[in-house]
Amino acid sequence: MFKISVNQTIALAGLYQSLSLVQQVAWDGDTTHSCLIPTIESILKIKSIDYLDVYGSIENLYLGLRTLKETLEKRRDQRVLERTRYAINLMYLENNLQTQPRVMSSITGQIERINTNQEINMVDPTGLVYELAAIYRENISPLGPKIIVEGNPTFLKIEQNACTIRTLLLAGIRAIVLWRQAGGKRWALLFGRNSIHKNIKTLEQRL
Repeated sequence: MFKISVNQTIALAGLYQSLSLVQQVAWDGDTTHSCLIPTIESILKIKSIDYLDVYGSIENLYLGLRTLKETLEKRRDQRVLERTRYAINLMYLENNLQTQPRVMSSITGQIERINTNQEINMVDPTGLVYELAAIYRENISPLGPKIIVEGNPTFLKIEQNACTIRTLLLAGIRAIVLWRQAGGKRWALLFGRNSIHKNIKTLEQRL
């Protein structure tokens, strides 16, 4: 049996939460979901030891757990296929990132500088979103083919939405780093479905 740990499941839920939020921004122009801020904050928590602490609480990850479950159960759904494409592309970029220690060091340094800024306002995180989007654009985008995000052109052309999407993609990279640190393997979603389902059920009992 291909066993997936709870920590790997938390990381995958974090990834799919990021991608679900990308779709909400891209298709609906919605930047109000309660899981948005914790997902953005996960990028800043580079020194957290506990996997769940990266997202603050299990309640802050409920969208990711629901989306991960949907990904396992509705593999032919158009939105699921779209998220899967994003996930594969992000994993490719993160794999390239692992071979670029200077880029990794640059990203870490920039995030640490943001963390030392006492003016971070999570009630209105617009400034933070622009900073994190710039980190993605300058450091992650050059590592491979650009991720083409599908959505409503009316919402996609709004600069703040574009920056929010880049920030959420960076949060997806953060989740993939967590997943690898937890021993995640490439074929987890294909061969570890039963194990992931059990972990989701265990985590949902804590909601």
